[in-house]
Amino acid sequence: MITLLFALALPVVQVPTISPPAPVTTVNPNERSARRQDMLVMQPMSGRCGDDPLDISRVQTPIAVLVWSTSRNADQSVQLRFRIDENGRPLGITRDTEGYGMMADLTPSLAGSRFAPNARREGCVIVYQPKRSSIADADLHDLIGYSISAQSRPPKELFDRILPAGSDCNIQRPAILLRAFPDFEKIPVTAGRSDWSMVQFDIDAAGKPISLRTYGTTGNKALDKASLKAVAQSRFTTGAKRGCIYPYWRRGDTLATPDSKEIAAYRSEDSDCPQPVEWKSQPTLMYPENFRRRGIEGWAVIAFDLAPWGAVGNAKVVAAEPAAEFGEAAQRIVLGSATASSKKGYSNCVVRVRYAMQEQERAAQMNVD
Repeated sequence: MITLLFALALPVVQVPTISPPAPVTTVNPNERSARRQDMLVMQPMSGRCGDDPLDISRVQTPIAVLVWSTSRNADQSVQLRFRIDENGRPLGITRDTEGYGMMADLTPSLAGSRFAPNARREGCVIVYQPKRSSIADADLHDLIGYSISAQSRPPKELFDRILPAGSDCNIQRPAILLRAFPDFEKIPVTAGRSDWSMVQFDIDAAGKPISLRTYGTTGNKALDKASLKAVAQSRFTTGAKRGCIYPYWRRGDTLATPDSKEIAAYRSEDSDCPQPVEWKSQPTLMYPENFRRRGIEGWAVIAFDLAPWGAVGNAKVVAAEPAAEFGEAAQRIVLGSATASSKKGYSNCVVRVRYAMQEQERAAQMNVD
């Protein structure tokens, strides 16, 4: 078994301050003026399991993304297929090949959702429909959520849109003398779901926050209360300001890896591969980043052949949970590995790659048995 252990940090996420990457797409000068960034949200619209309707009210909406207005494939619906276990957890999630492919949080958001328990269901499908809007017209909640989760600095237009009306807080921004934080460990969370709370406040002439209120939230009332208290305890340089905002972000509990059968159950009868496989070079560890950010664990079983010189070939995904993307990542791991040479090659080897989170500094560990 290959076990990947990654740290699950519980950070406070601020609006990113790094510069965005330079665009790499060549645009005709005549089209450049019409090209802008739009906000795109994939909304779950309908669901079913077999011929029966599925209540999608509990399905998490994926984090919004920015797309160029000239994108040709950003307005296609997407289907996710899965089953539901007795606890209401979606498993075996796969994605139709056609449809918009840049929504990294689409599958993780479904994996972190929960349906009504005590009823196994097979052959389930959810259809997601894209909602595109300009930054000027986008929903404020989507804009705030994107600004908090973005991997690179959003455009200035988005920040300007988020600021409360009449805000002067970004004009000669006051220096922070004390930034207080909530005690995140005391805030209840849901596995596989991240929460945020954006606080709006003014600053009086002495540098003390006043007129505090929750400006935007995912609905975690404990986080909202703790965020207001933390901002109230913060201090800034002297000088009155209006319409300041600050977000606090809390990752959910780890969503544990689903159960799997013993590795022998996946081995074909004609396998002549030694067990365990003796690896010559340690595979490159690749935890699917979109699932790591939500703290979602998973596993995959990969079947493969071995050449006499130790090269891996014919690698294929036998099983993966809770989503096919864990299998795709595990397949790349195994293909990038090598074993000790042998007098003859082997066929129908199997290995399980398990992805796990750790509550400590970011670390990775691989065990082979």
